[in-house]
Amino acid sequence: MMQKKISRYIILLVCSWACVCPANAQEESGESKSSGREETLVQGTSREKSPFIRGASVSADIFGIAGKIFGNDYQSFEVAGEINLKNRFFPVVEIGYGTTDTTDDDKDIHYKVAAPYFRIGMNYNFFYKKDTPNSIFAGIRLGFSSFDYDISAPDLTDPVWGGTVPFRYDGVKSNAMWAELVVGLRTQVVKNFHMGWSFRYKRRLSLKETPNSDAWYIPGFGINDSALFGATYNLIYYLPW
Repeated sequence: MMQKKISRYIILLVCSWACVCPANAQEESGESKSSGREETLVQGTSREKSPFIRGASVSADIFGIAGKIFGNDYQSFEVAGEINLKNRFFPVVEIGYGTTDTTDDDKDIHYKVAAPYFRIGMNYNFFYKKDTPNSIFAGIRLGFSSFDYDISAPDLTDPVWGGTVPFRYDGVKSNAMWAELVVGLRTQVVKNFHMGWSFRYKRRLSLKETPNSDAWYIPGFGINDSALFGATYNLIYYLPW
């Protein structure tokens, strides 16, 4: 009789334990899920509190300065300022000075210009989710330059009346506007100091026509054409906020 009571007691304990364990497991699972939700909320809050302006940078293009070393007949001196918005969008302003003083050996045409230019636009960082100072980006630019140029060539011969007509025009006023598509990358060399390059597709939007000649070189754009490619190589100082 006693053995039967003990057996019944043990069976009751086992059944009670079997019922209680799943309930505890559910409670623990609920607590872990709640903790996970709290951590997610905390992380989301920390992301929301991250500053809208993350930093700013200034840069200088050394490829344009060394243009004649690479066989170009022109040079440019360019600096840029950029603001980091959420590490994703980078509004940028580029200001430069383009110059050339060259003669076409085949036609003996001399062309000279020196004038400022500027571009405004924005870059988009594809690495904005990564905790890294390096970036791969794409962007757009709108450029403009107002300039005066000098152009001269050998005297022209009048085929009807004979004689010659001088071909020399100084201070010819012109202006141009163009758009650019930009892709590039930049990497940190040491703290706050970066280097980077970009490739650019340029499309001329407008050019003021002049009655006796056309501009051969447009500061900031390049040799006068409807479209062309360009490149920059920048030294960059980044200041995080």
